[in-house]
Amino acid sequence: MFYSVICTLCVHSAVDSGKLPPIATIIGLMIKILMISAWLLLVHTIALLAIFDTDLLYRIDRKLGTGLLNPPEITQYHEDMLGSQLQLDSSVEAGSVIFLGDSLTQGLNVAAVTHPAINYGIGMDTSAALLGRIGQYQSLTKASAIVVEIGINDLIRTSRSNAQIVENIQQILDSLPDQVPVIVQSVFPVDERFGMTGFNQRIRTLNAAIADLAASQSFEFLDLHDAFADEDGNLKDELHTGDGIHLSAAAYQQWISSLKERL
Repeated sequence: MFYSVICTLCVHSAVDSGKLPPIATIIGLMIKILMISAWLLLVHTIALLAIFDTDLLYRIDRKLGTGLLNPPEITQYHEDMLGSQLQLDSSVEAGSVIFLGDSLTQGLNVAAVTHPAINYGIGMDTSAALLGRIGQYQSLTKASAIVVEIGINDLIRTSRSNAQIVENIQQILDSLPDQVPVIVQSVFPVDERFGMTGFNQRIRTLNAAIADLAASQSFEFLDLHDAFADEDGNLKDELHTGDGIHLSAAAYQQWISSLKERL
């Protein structure tokens, strides 16, 4: 609006002075004004959306593949979810199966897997974020089994290497009670067509390292990678919700069936 007013004043001034610029000059000026206005509108729109969706810029960065931004690992959402879980933790029934993980675990209907069961998944969590909260769950000592699924957000949200991810998972497993059986899960494949080129090779390498880690400490390793991947190694179309990462209802049903066989 400001630029439109300036342009109008300039044209009127030129008319009053009898020195009207050529039409091409006026059109060029208007085009520049429109481009600047469109740019300002885009910037303000993104800023407004970012206020209500704090992960927006990071998702755009991932989609463009620039790798310039890494979102914070400990979010307000993490803090809020952890607070709610800790309020519940003191009343967890002895003998419960406890599920630890990120948004994939958070979306899992653990009651369909076994009973009693507790879901301690937190969306956007990385291996470091899970490691930071695991010592606060007193109920782990009285669990009948613990299921751990973590790792994909380390690839998406951090610059952490596979070796560093495995080290965090090692510390997570070391933090669990010795007397409780543990199932460690593979990292699910992603659909690389959603701005994640090269991720699946890293995931395969990471899963091999997690499998070796589990075997070295006599933990059970649940490998679902190949069952969820298509012939190109991507997460199957019907097994994600349209973003290449999060699991569909069909995927959860398949996951539940696999877990029921192990628990």
